[in-house]
Amino acid sequence: MSRAMSINSAPRLIFLVTLIDQIGWGMVIPILPTYARTFGGSSIVIGWLLASYSVAQLLFAPAIGRLSDRAGRKPLLLVCMGGSAVAAAATGAASLLADGTFALGVLFLARALDGVTGGNTALSLSYASDVTPPERRAQSLGMIGAAIGLGYTIGPALGGVIAHYSDAATPFYVAAGLALINALAMWWRLPESLSPERRAEAALNHQSSDAASIWTWLRHPQIGPLLIINFLFIVAASCYQMMLPLYTNLRFEMGERDNSYLFAFLGLTMTLVQGALIRPLVHRFGERAIFAFGLSLLTIALAAAPLADTAAGLVWLCAGMGVGTALANPTLLALLANRAADDERGEALGVAASVASLGRIIAPAWCGYAMKHVSAASPFITGASVAALAAAVFLAFVTVKTTASARS
Repeated sequence: MSRAMSINSAPRLIFLVTLIDQIGWGMVIPILPTYARTFGGSSIVIGWLLASYSVAQLLFAPAIGRLSDRAGRKPLLLVCMGGSAVAAAATGAASLLADGTFALGVLFLARALDGVTGGNTALSLSYASDVTPPERRAQSLGMIGAAIGLGYTIGPALGGVIAHYSDAATPFYVAAGLALINALAMWWRLPESLSPERRAEAALNHQSSDAASIWTWLRHPQIGPLLIINFLFIVAASCYQMMLPLYTNLRFEMGERDNSYLFAFLGLTMTLVQGALIRPLVHRFGERAIFAFGLSLLTIALAAAPLADTAAGLVWLCAGMGVGTALANPTLLALLANRAADDERGEALGVAASVASLGRIIAPAWCGYAMKHVSAASPFITGASVAALAAAVFLAFVTVKTTASARS
């Protein structure tokens, strides 16, 4: 098969790779908080367990993104998928340990390993950006978002059924198997998206350290404000995405299977939005307007969630959160990717993933503490407040750009 033919099929292949990856991810995320509780983990411990993945990703995501600019996307995707397989298997194996404290330690180490090699999504986004022109980039990133949403639809439902008919550890073993299958499929079929010339150019041009890289991008007049907005958006979204299983378990006594079905519903909602609506909406209204609308919807749904006194009422508000997230995420990433040079896009999206990881550290760590010491509804209150702040920063960014354009 020629390189041209391979690259033409690349968007479909990276969609499938991302889908399989997210099915494995979706299987375990709704189960992990209640799984950790079986080893004696408190809400604070669970919050930090969820954050440990992001701590590792914060430290390593820029390096992975920059290395992918130089060595290619495919080798790094293979390494990250292998790390996900080992981490998922270790998480399942924790159930074999008699000492709950030791088992929790294994969970922390496994989550950290998954975070170190957790560049799958950022690399998939970089890959999709590589093989599509700028005018179609929001659509391409929306398709990656649809793969993530579809994985969140299939994965939680599958994980819930497996856990119900076996035990809570089995979905982690299945997720490890899926990661290995995915790695083999990528090695066999997925073409490299970067030409040798582009990789060589990136190797010559970018030699900065991780900390310097993050600081440099934050000072970028076009991308820096978007990175800050992305950080705030991720904090707001993570408040409900990471803490929802614990909240529903405490508030409505929903178990692993019910939470898995709730996440499947959320995933289906996001898939429909990103797979069918992003392209026509962006074509008609533009990326800025769709991001602003999605962020506003997320803010309203989060603010209303503590008022839901039934599980059914919360489910419908979660649908609003899912729609808002699905509209905001790909449009924000498209705004960011379109402002980065071709040979810097992997690094820019890696920095975005690292900054987002900081948000995923702060959100569960704070929410776990606040749920125990302040209110069980703290994730929604915090999320709504931070989403409103992100909207204010975005409005200021757009206003400054509009004023500068009018003067030039």
